[in-house]
Amino acid sequence: MDAPESFRPRCDAELVAGPKAKERLVQLLRRERVQIDRQRQDRYRRTLARVRADDRDVGETLIAEGPALPGRDGREAWEERRRHWCG
Repeated sequence: MDAPESFRPRCDAELVAGPKAKERLVQLLRRERVQIDRQRQDRYRRTLARVRADDRDVGETLIAEGPALPGRDGREAWEERRRHWCG
């Protein structure tokens, strides 16, 4: 999944959306049980993992609720994310 940037946002709308997405993530992770299934690293050496909180897939929940998009690589996907967050 891909969420709006909060460190180096591309526009003011993304600057607002980033902290909201982060807050929703924090809410989801304040559950009784959190399970992290580390899968691999991406090209930036970030750990990619499936995260479940009380048997709910956190990524799928964020995508369904709107603060995140499905993760895809490539320039076209980057442009799509920019248009989504910044218009």
